[in-house]
Amino acid sequence: MTPKNITPKNMIQNKWTVKVMDIKGLLFDKDGTLLEFHQMWLKVSQGVVTALSHRYCTEMQKHLLTEDHLLEAIGIHGEYVDNHGLLAANPVEDTAEAWFKMLTPSCELAVFTAQVKALFNQQVEDNPSLIQPLPGVKDTLIKLKQKGFRLGIATADTKDSTIYSLEKAGLIDLFDYLGYSDGDIAPKPAPALLQGFCERCDLTPAQVVMFGDTVSDMAFGLNAGAGKVGVLTGTATQDELAPHADCILASVADFEPECLAR
Repeated sequence: MTPKNITPKNMIQNKWTVKVMDIKGLLFDKDGTLLEFHQMWLKVSQGVVTALSHRYCTEMQKHLLTEDHLLEAIGIHGEYVDNHGLLAANPVEDTAEAWFKMLTPSCELAVFTAQVKALFNQQVEDNPSLIQPLPGVKDTLIKLKQKGFRLGIATADTKDSTIYSLEKAGLIDLFDYLGYSDGDIAPKPAPALLQGFCERCDLTPAQVVMFGDTVSDMAFGLNAGAGKVGVLTGTATQDELAPHADCILASVADFEPECLAR
């Protein structure tokens, strides 16, 4: 996917004051940062909403709802995904709660949330060909691993979907830590996932850099006391990320540890 709103330089912004030797852990958002976001999650979300509208046909008619209404509620407007919307930045629980309020089904929220999670997981598994690592990302991660960095994932996705996607992309063995949002840990931008990475890898937040494609990812890094690298391969533009990131790159594939010393 072509990054948006970038200058000819791969490094678009750099505010670092840290030294390379101080950074020992690199934590990555998944979709839009390591994996292609738009094709995958537009298709998945549309499939989930279609299945949901069939299951709750009566509720859809009662509230005069269309599938587009459900998609817009999570930040999908046609082919555009809002960087601040639920799909781009929030866990499935938040999506389920938004749809629950719209549909007012007769079941409990917990039951409805489980249904929505299952539908998302199923749609991911039904579309394996759309799970694609972004160009050059795998080679970069391998090089960083060889240089001794501890690598982790911090995603708003579920456990099942995270593991399945990383396995299909051929990336899962590169990571020392997988942090996902499945209702049992505070999701981004709360700092819990980064704290989990630090505990697993014996690091301090100051030794970690967070890579992400959303403003929420940058807020997550800030809240946890880590460095923040924004990338333009996902939903946010340069202008959206610039006030919040220490560094902006066109892609994770452009990252080199020497960036931190420039």
